[in-house]
Amino acid sequence: MCDSARCPQATHHPCHRPVWASAAASSKVFIGKIGRSQEAEKARLTVEAEQADHVVAIDAALVTATGGAHGDQ
Repeated sequence: MCDSARCPQATHHPCHRPVWASAAASSKVFIGKIGRSQEAEKARLTVEAEQADHVVAIDAALVTATGGAHGDQ
């Protein structure tokens, strides 16, 4: 999963949205199970979940703004 915040060659298309949404959901489940002694891991996963949510939100906004014509494959 290339993240456009880290990789200038990353592309996001509607077919990628389920993968990003799944990554965000999985991260949130793990975050909820992390104990207090693992604050660094919780912080790392929180950032990953927020990035995945951000990618999903951007893609959804593009699809809405273009009437569904966001590079459908």
